[in-house]
Amino acid sequence: MGFRFLWIVAVSLLTALALPPAAGTPTWQDIGTSREGTPLRALLIGDPTADVRIVVVGEMHGDEPAGRRVVKALTRMTPPAGTAVWVIPTMNPDGQARRTRTNARGVDLNRNFPTQWRAQDANTREWSGPRAASEPETRAVMRFLESVQPTAVLSFHQPFGVVDITHSPAREAGQAVARWMGLPARPVDCSGPCRGTLTEWVTEELNAIALTVELPATVPSSTVDRSASAVIRLARWLSQQST
Repeated sequence: MGFRFLWIVAVSLLTALALPPAAGTPTWQDIGTSREGTPLRALLIGDPTADVRIVVVGEMHGDEPAGRRVVKALTRMTPPAGTAVWVIPTMNPDGQARRTRTNARGVDLNRNFPTQWRAQDANTREWSGPRAASEPETRAVMRFLESVQPTAVLSFHQPFGVVDITHSPAREAGQAVARWMGLPARPVDCSGPCRGTLTEWVTEELNAIALTVELPATVPSSTVDRSASAVIRLARWLSQQST
């Protein structure tokens, strides 16, 4: 009897392991590699066929880590029905390891996207790279976003404590996100036009809402939770707007 019981348990476990993940089960996906070959990963929370799809980039600059904490908080939340959230903890793991703004080549990834790209700021921490989309991290995120076709993209940064509403299609959503996070909302420039940015590319090429969310320099746990909740509230708000 004891052997038969153990056999039934073992068969049940093997059967369960062979089944595909249930709908809504968080699923990791490799989306590319960094310049030094570190995997870039995205996690799906929710239904990939949902009408409303939000992508959250936790970290682009390796010395701005608070967005990764927001992503971690999001993995413990459930998006509203009919929505899905993709999270990328970091698109710059090499910079994260070095605690540098730039990637391993010294390129500022937020100056490397093709839209309005211009060679600029060589030998500085805002170097655009030798050409548009020269970096594997940039190309990986572009391919991923093109495959997801998101409704909205939020890119977390530090330390200015503001939601950037530079791009007019994102202003209403940005003002709502800022209100939910307790931050101001205003256009942010780069001492002139910001060129080659992720949000500019998303706005122009994917026709999606694109927001840069600048967290403050110091981010307590309450701010992390409020920021993650704001993403979920945005998903609900977008779902209501589409009905």
